[in-house]
Amino acid sequence: MQTNRIIFLNILIVLLIGCKKETNAQNRDILDTVKTKKNEVTKTNYLESLQYKSFVVSCGGGCAMTYIANNVEKDNSVFKVKFTVEMYTNEQLSDTYNETYLFFYDQTGKICKIILEGTKNNALETLPSGARRSFIEFSQNLIKVTSPDNQNKSEENKFIVEKNPKKVNLPFSFYDYFNNDYSESKYPNYELKPFLIDFLKNNSYDTETYKGLVIYSDENFLYLLISILRGDSEYFVLVTTKNNVIIDYKEIGLIGDENPVTFKILPNFIIERYNGNGPNLNAFEKFKINEAGKIIKE
Repeated sequence: MQTNRIIFLNILIVLLIGCKKETNAQNRDILDTVKTKKNEVTKTNYLESLQYKSFVVSCGGGCAMTYIANNVEKDNSVFKVKFTVEMYTNEQLSDTYNETYLFFYDQTGKICKIILEGTKNNALETLPSGARRSFIEFSQNLIKVTSPDNQNKSEENKFIVEKNPKKVNLPFSFYDYFNNDYSESKYPNYELKPFLIDFLKNNSYDTETYKGLVIYSDENFLYLLISILRGDSEYFVLVTTKNNVIIDYKEIGLIGDENPVTFKILPNFIIERYNGNGPNLNAFEKFKINEAGKIIKE
């Protein structure tokens, strides 16, 4: 009898363990399903939240184009919107194609550029006034789907790969940098993230070789000196950011031809620009990074 009881208890334990594993597996499946659905909602939030998903642009002579947003992605202060464009001639559908636009906003949430992907064309400059107004109205509706809370100060930076970068010492003199053979131990540089590379490419700095030096960094601001190699020329562009939003940028140096423009960045964030490369040159132009991160003429 005792033996039968032991066998029965062992069978019961096995069954209970099996039931518990099955229950845990079912719970995991439920959690995975919920998580998947939550992710799917997050991906489509921007498109679903848009009050107006389409707008019409008149191209004259009985021609009109309807832009229908079918996908919206957001990276920091830039929206990437994929449109299906339906062209109508005399109210008859004559063509259908796809276009993708990048919507750039400044730190106040105002639209500053609308770039057709794959080009440098800014719709705010190239389109007729009526079409431009339609794009601007869409951009105003687009920015409403997010709140300032999405720009979290603790969010990982969108600009360089290194999480804890070392700052270069100021003053930073191109003359010293050049004479030190671009020493990485003295002047640490970091790989740029795709978002910043896309920003540079959309502002006429399209190449394959970029590196960033950190001029200043705190919990709010990040100032970067970007080296851009293109052929025999090297451009130096100063980029200022706040809370993962690009505030301003300016080309401050260019070397590689007979008339190089060099520079020095002083501890008070005054930038002096020089014609030539030498130790005791007189600045022909000065700029300053103000408290808001804007690069202004001194």
